[in-house]
Amino acid sequence: MTTAARPTPAHMPRRRPAPAATEAPPLGARPAHRQPWERAILASSLPGNFRFVGIALSTHADGRGHFARQPRVIGLVHNTGLHAGQVRVALAALVDRGFLRRTPATGPIDNVDLTLTLPPGALARARRAHQATNNRSNADA
Repeated sequence: MTTAARPTPAHMPRRRPAPAATEAPPLGARPAHRQPWERAILASSLPGNFRFVGIALSTHADGRGHFARQPRVIGLVHNTGLHAGQVRVALAALVDRGFLRRTPATGPIDNVDLTLTLPPGALARARRAHQATNNRSNADA
């Protein structure tokens, strides 16, 4: 009975494998208008203080989701009354969920430029929540 030869370092490839290609940005990463973005934030399943930071952030945006003057973490701390760490965590969660885009994509959240974006499906969820609210208020009348 013969056994297979054990691999040695000589059997390993001579160079590292090429890194995987970076993924294309998601389709929903284009700037979002402010009013639908606010509806989507309020209809999301994010914790309350994350939504609070999102709404405070959106007050600085123009109607098309861009910021003429970027509100930094310290400005949002003053607007919301939350601690700087809480604001940073909320901004990171909003970026991870696709509600914000960072430019540049790396670096501390304190120094990046932000743009309001809508993740896929967020607008549809906001519309459903808005219709359900309207249906309940019409039933009460």
